[in-house]
Amino acid sequence: MIRRFKRLLAEEEFVKSLQPLEAEMTEPVGPAGYPSLESGDLLIARHKGTFIRPCPATPRYNCCGLNIFHIGQGCDIGCAYCILSAYLGSEAVISFGNALTSGLEELAARLDEERANLERLRQIESAAGSEAETGSKTETSSRTENVFRPEEESSGGRERPQDSPDSAENNLRPKIPNPADPALNPRSFRYCTGEFTDSLLLDPLTRVSEKLVEFFNRQKPFTLELKTKTDFIEPLLPLDHGGRTVVSFSVNAPSVCSRLEPKAATLVNRLLAAKKVWSRGYKIGLHFDPLVHFPGWEREYRQTAELIRRHVDPASVAFVSLGCFRYLPELKPIMLMTRPSALFDAEFVRGGDGKMRYLRPIRKSMYKTVLSFLSECVSGETIVYMCMESGRMWRDVFGHDPGTFGLTEMFRKKE
Repeated sequence: MIRRFKRLLAEEEFVKSLQPLEAEMTEPVGPAGYPSLESGDLLIARHKGTFIRPCPATPRYNCCGLNIFHIGQGCDIGCAYCILSAYLGSEAVISFGNALTSGLEELAARLDEERANLERLRQIESAAGSEAETGSKTETSSRTENVFRPEEESSGGRERPQDSPDSAENNLRPKIPNPADPALNPRSFRYCTGEFTDSLLLDPLTRVSEKLVEFFNRQKPFTLELKTKTDFIEPLLPLDHGGRTVVSFSVNAPSVCSRLEPKAATLVNRLLAAKKVWSRGYKIGLHFDPLVHFPGWEREYRQTAELIRRHVDPASVAFVSLGCFRYLPELKPIMLMTRPSALFDAEFVRGGDGKMRYLRPIRKSMYKTVLSFLSECVSGETIVYMCMESGRMWRDVFGHDPGTFGLTEMFRKKE
């Protein structure tokens, strides 16, 4: 595999800076040794941990419930705002050589488990509906038959005081499962490979995404998201994806793309790639994350929206995420050391999750402004949501707070 990678790397302009580590290394490199790797190193490793992880969400902020399929970690695009190298402790790109063997086995088992959960939920909802219908037609003092309607005093028709959760009488009630209980729901229908690396960065070499697209074609109701800043979409075009894969692109203000994302595809090329995959039946995702606050940001994000409108059909956009620039305080010196920029010149405040964020009025203004620009870029069916924001910010921007469960349900109802 090392020899194959070397040959292909020599032919691919985009990764000429990457050099596979030699197979003759005296000691195998594992997670403990990742920090010793340097920028430009490419490591093909056997992953020994779990391949499926929940989105690294933080308490107090709404999460869309995305699942991560861990195909590798690290990225060579070199975005100035990227916190991957700071989180991972390495500038290297690591590809898991067993993602399509051990990883796919784990994924298949997980989806089977989720299907069983989904079937159980449907049975519960069906039983709940039958109980409710019976209860509406029959008057009885039985607690079991009144689980789904308000209980009344048998003597006067007055409402009973609500039982205490830990009262002895309440504990004797039949435990009727609640269909809204997240423990009974599939965690999410959505799986993404682009959380710890760029989904398509190494695809011209590994073709991992091709295999995953073909795999998910047979996995209804689950979907795959491929998230990228590249335009390496050619291998995806001839595939039979069955509508189960969304190809999503990170987009930003033109100057952010050109100055802070040095090795990424240009903004226009990303949008042209989006247009091309849509022409082959794929749905498109757009991620405005991170939104960066700088002089003239309104004008530039309007330009981005106009470019999207020019190149992307509104009906093709499945979802759009919005998220302002944020970081953990301890990562600031690492990020400044590896990729110096003016990103940290703004005023920040520590949020409820411990991350440093723009002041609330700035975030609110950015979200509402970009949201107004998007009105002509997406359809009424497009899900537009904020990534890792509080319920209060949701109410300020959208007028309601769906919570994490409600946000996950927004995606599930699209299936």
